[in-house]
This record gives sequence, structure tokens and C-alpha cells, in this order.
Amino acid sequence: MATEDELNQIATTVENQIRDEYEKQLDDLRNQIVDLRQSMQVNVSPHVDGENNLDILVNSHMRDITRETRPQMSSAGLEVNNKHFRDLSNHELHQVKKMYEKDHTKKSRTILDENLGDIMDKCINFLTYSFDGYSKKYYEAEMMEDVYDNDKSTYEMIKVHLIAMVMFIKDDSNILYIGILLVFLSMILYLVNITTS
Repeated sequence: MATEDELNQIATTVENQIRDEYEKQLDDLRNQIVDLRQSMQVNVSPHVDGENNLDILVNSHMRDITRETRPQMSSAGLEVNNKHFRDLSNHELHQVKKMYEKDHTKKSRTILDENLGDIMDKCINFLTYSFDGYSKKYYEAEMMEDVYDNDKSTYEMIKVHLIAMVMFIKDDSNILYIGILLVFLSMILYLVNITTS
């Protein structure tokens, strides 16, 4: 059996080893934090006139927003936004700026960017599936007006059909393909008129 002195000596040895291991891990953690801070360091001075990096980043971001040539809501709105931006971290501010740039630099795709084969294919698909799309919009219009098949007057029926047509035309690029089909129809009518006269 070990004596009390030997047990105390073993306990102090274990405590010292645990303390040394703890200090070693703490030093490693501090070094990693310092390395992380250095790698994420923004290319601005740490303190300029009492402002920290976050204030400088927010102010530069707000300057970028105020340089916009598009109409803004008001200058008071920028100060309100600035108050909220101060609660964001550096990473979050960069993400906001990246989303802002990404949204405004994206060019919208028009029909002129597509080739004729794709346009004709979409026109044929539009003709094929237009009745299903109109039926869905008709049911949505019935739900909007809260009238159904069994209790509709003529006025309500016309109203529901008009609402469904407007919703169908607004959906996706349906109006574009309706226009293309109307142009083809007018050309066919014109050719029929020429041949019959």
C-alpha cells in the first residue's frame, strides 16, 4: 500500500502534468486565434480617429451605396440602414456587398438572346400546355372571388374568366408567345385574303 506522502506526490505530479497540458493547449489556441485574425485582417489601419475596422468598412460600404445613380428612398434611410449594418460582422458585410453586386450586374435574358428553334419549340409547347395553364389560373380566380361552378351568375362568370385571362397572360412569358402566335395568325389571314381576292 502507498503511503499518504506518496499519494500526495502522485497527485501533485498529475496536477502539474494536467496544468502543463492545459497551458500548452491554451497557447496553441491563442496562436491559432492570432493566425486567424491575421489572415482575416482587413487592409485598413486598426484605429483611425477612434473608429474601428467595422466602422470604416460600414462607412465605405455606405459611400458605395450613396454613389449609386439610381433614385434612393431618402438619405434618412441610409442612417437607419447604417445603424443595422453596425451589428453585422465583417464577413456578413462582405456577403451583403457581394449579393448587392451580384444582383445588379446580372443581365436579364431576352427573347433576342435565344435562337429561332428554341422560340418555335416554346411556342409549340405553349400551344400544347396553354389549356392546362389557363385551367389552373381559372381555378385560382374562382378561389380569389370565392365563387364556384354551382353558384355563379353570368356577371361573375365573365369576371372570373377575365381575371383568369389576365393572370394567365402575366404568368411567365405567356404574353410573348401569345404575341408571336397572333403575328403568325395575322400573316396567315393576310395570305388567305390575298389568295381569295
